[in-house]
Amino acid sequence: MLKHLNLDEMVALLSPWAHDPKQRKLFLSIPEIAALHPRVVEAHEAVLAVQPSRGGGPSAKVRALIDQSTEVDRCHDHLARAVSYGIDAHRELCLAEEPADAARAAQCDVVQQKLFPSGLSILNASPLAEAGNTTRIARLLEDEPEIVDLLRSIPARGKTSLLDVVKRWLAKGRELQSIERARTELEATQATTPASKTTIQSARSQWFRVVSLVLSNLEMSRAPARDIEIIRGPVLRASDRAGKRYASPRPDEAPPEDDAQGPATEPSEARPGGDEGGDLNELP
Repeated sequence: MLKHLNLDEMVALLSPWAHDPKQRKLFLSIPEIAALHPRVVEAHEAVLAVQPSRGGGPSAKVRALIDQSTEVDRCHDHLARAVSYGIDAHRELCLAEEPADAARAAQCDVVQQKLFPSGLSILNASPLAEAGNTTRIARLLEDEPEIVDLLRSIPARGKTSLLDVVKRWLAKGRELQSIERARTELEATQATTPASKTTIQSARSQWFRVVSLVLSNLEMSRAPARDIEIIRGPVLRASDRAGKRYASPRPDEAPPEDDAQGPATEPSEARPGGDEGGDLNELP
């Protein structure tokens, strides 16, 4: 019975449908259930959100912020290198002139030292430290306009200058700071606000409704039997195993309904061979 599945099992069962590339593609290839996929993702996120923390990693929302931070940090690092290498390249060109423009080369050395006092080691720091460094550089450009003048005079890709690259770099630093702040606040909220019984039951109910519709609609599907089995097989086997845990309880040993991690009484689910047809209109 689906109602006997616990939250860990529910998360594990829907994760392939929601996120595994091959299973997601297969799911969407079956016309009778393809339109349900957005609801599957919603149901999966709902049970993830109320799953008790076991030290197994961040929540889905925190993971999304981590992924976003990783991509912004990647771009931040490339832009920082472009600025540093751009200044070095300009310095070398100044020294290659005949006669060498030693004064401008020396100016490049000064600006390089001020922008990167520890070289590029800042790129190995935390995103928050990198954000703090770009804040420092923004103030430096305001206080020392001669640095701005030099950066503006060094050409970059297209019709831009190295100053344009620096501005993009600083923008990525601000973005990193915003993401890290949002992550800190979210983690604090999640750590201090445990899911209520009502929230847990609501997430479970949402999961049951969506999965029951998928199973029921698969009964009417003309998709290849193998494809149908790949989608529903793990759910049915897990459901059967869960049902055996409560196969013959004594009257005084019925599964507790207030167990946040254990099963709770929910709307009856469709089973293969049943006569309960699923319909998209049944979803809230």
